[in-house]
Amino acid sequence: MRSKQQLIQDVLAAIDANREKIIDIGTTVWKNPEPGYKEFKTSELAAKTLTDIGLPPKRNLAITGMRADLNGIKPGPALAICGEMDSLIIPTHPECDPATGAAHACGHNSHIASMLGAAIGLVQANAKNDISGKIAFIPCPAEECIEIEWRNKLIKEGKIKALGGKAALILDGVFDDIDMSIMNHLSSGGYGATDHNGFCMKVVTFHGKSAHAAGGPQHSINALSAANLALHALALLRETYSGDRFIRSHGILTHGGESVNIIPDSVTIEYQLRAEKLDKIHTLSDKFDQCMRGCAMAIGCTVDITTTAGYMPLDNDDELCNCFADAVPIADPAAARPICKNGFSMGSTDMGDLSVIMPAIHGYCPGAAGTGHGTDYRIVDPEHAYIVNSKILAIMAIDLLYGDAERGRKVAARKGARLPIEKYREIMDSFTSFSTTREQA
Repeated sequence: MRSKQQLIQDVLAAIDANREKIIDIGTTVWKNPEPGYKEFKTSELAAKTLTDIGLPPKRNLAITGMRADLNGIKPGPALAICGEMDSLIIPTHPECDPATGAAHACGHNSHIASMLGAAIGLVQANAKNDISGKIAFIPCPAEECIEIEWRNKLIKEGKIKALGGKAALILDGVFDDIDMSIMNHLSSGGYGATDHNGFCMKVVTFHGKSAHAAGGPQHSINALSAANLALHALALLRETYSGDRFIRSHGILTHGGESVNIIPDSVTIEYQLRAEKLDKIHTLSDKFDQCMRGCAMAIGCTVDITTTAGYMPLDNDDELCNCFADAVPIADPAAARPICKNGFSMGSTDMGDLSVIMPAIHGYCPGAAGTGHGTDYRIVDPEHAYIVNSKILAIMAIDLLYGDAERGRKVAARKGARLPIEKYREIMDSFTSFSTTREQA
């Protein structure tokens, strides 16, 4: 068996030998952005890449997801390397798809490219001959929690089981045999890993009565007025948690009426409620619903409130953070060993769902510039975004599974302290509800 250091060098050399191919994957996905559960082109590219290296994946998992396993020479723990595929919808981005408004304004094109890059390096260097256990390469759909009404429809139709791709894959059993999971997110900063908020989603529809906006407004019940009042109420509600730096409450008006000369009888808003603890999210959810019902009643409307589980708070595993920090200077000799868990992100990721059922890490790697989710977001350093990122994932896999997988077994042993799948499912269900005041009107 090769030494661990030699195996790492062989894998890094294989990644370097495929440098142009890996960068081309990242560039191709950047130029073909697709929102969650619609990543059909990206899914085809990922499946072809895995098949070409001898790892034909199991496909059509949560619509566009898949899984391909690289089995080691001996039994051992199972490691998942995740790669996100989806884009945002931001029609003002200069490189968006003009037909859909989709754009990779959060860098997920680098996530799938680096996961595939790690797979290429590990397979071509025959890493399976020197590791125990297995590596599951899992291209994941739908990390960005958008188009909520459409996704709720998919859930009702039984096509997916959750808003987020990793949660949907968890509930489909894709991670049942996995002991630990890793992925890296593109950053406009440096290397690191921070814990994240969780959240729940709200879709609220106010129902009123339409009438001619000029000729008979006295005959109407204005659903837009109820929504407007509700937005003001939510703004005033912020005072009650203004001392809590973790809570975030933000939303959009998705439907405001059909015609300017008709008082709207149906208006819909979407809201996202974030906090770092589940009990806080529940409390915020209850306060939100109270605002919606009160404002609907004040105008004379009825209201439907659909609450859906979003993502769990992310708790990066300490030992996987150490593993990530160890890998960075090897993959990028100019970089210092990063300090992980040095801060907190008010944003969210569905890696949080994996972190509550197993040890997991959501690392950050440089390569982007501009504002995340903004019109100026772009890839400025393909070498770091795609190649170094691939190398870090591959090095971590070797570090965890080399030989008898001593380091990986220690990490995997902590899975027992995380939530079992059934308890996770109960928590997800606790955030999912529908309420209406229509029957009371």
